[in-house]
Amino acid sequence: MKSIYLFFFSLILLAGCNETQPPLQEAAEAEAPVAEQTAEAEAPVAEQTTEATSLPIIEFVWHKKGPDFTEEAFTDAIAQWNGLIDAGDYDMRFASVAMAHNPNENLDFMWAIGWSSMEARNAGWQYWQANQEAQWQEMTSKLLTYSSKDAYPFAPTIRRRPDTELFSGTWEQQFAFCNYKDGYSDKDLASFETDYAAWLDEYEVGNGPTGYGYLDLVPQFEPDSNPDFVWSHLWKNAEEKAAGMAAWMAGPLAQIVDQMSSCQNFDFSTRRIRG
Repeated sequence: MKSIYLFFFSLILLAGCNETQPPLQEAAEAEAPVAEQTAEAEAPVAEQTTEATSLPIIEFVWHKKGPDFTEEAFTDAIAQWNGLIDAGDYDMRFASVAMAHNPNENLDFMWAIGWSSMEARNAGWQYWQANQEAQWQEMTSKLLTYSSKDAYPFAPTIRRRPDTELFSGTWEQQFAFCNYKDGYSDKDLASFETDYAAWLDEYEVGNGPTGYGYLDLVPQFEPDSNPDFVWSHLWKNAEEKAAGMAAWMAGPLAQIVDQMSSCQNFDFSTRRIRG
């Protein structure tokens, strides 16, 4: 599997997340599934890193654009995909598409899928590959490509609840894959998050309500590189993101984060396509 650090896009959030805060709305789902006779053997099985398999899951499936990719053709394909999902047997919460700001040889965009559980995710892939994947690939052979090997499920925890209207259209999203520097640990992160929540509250007092929110994402697979924590930041639009990031960089906590951790950030523009 390619390094997880090359990965990311997307979007989203979901209903009933693994968290101490109230569950958000549903968020993210993406393609589906595996062949019946050898379903269990062929399905993209993710090694789970949490004990419970009944938690909601957000999965990101890497995609590359094909030679005939256009926005119009892609929009038509999304409608066809939704028709396949409607006709199939899936326990999906939602789906989004996240376009990478900086595409590379592995990834132009991600299809994000919100599943009710890891069991629902695995069953969905099995049904897809057994019943609908061949039809989808024939329909989109020159539009896009993907592989079940590049499907990455995460268990989300909402750390700050974004505006519920955020997921009705399009939004900006950033994924941060972070490792602690020497001498730092989860205890320092917890202390930082308390200060971060206070800073966000103060920012909104001075600047008005925002749509910003962020999630903690726990990989439900065995990554080649092991981040100590993964965050997904969400903003209503590019303007809100730019203003928030400028205020953040001018504040005292940015330096604390740099002292505590080293992060790789990946930016996407996301739109909801289902749910």
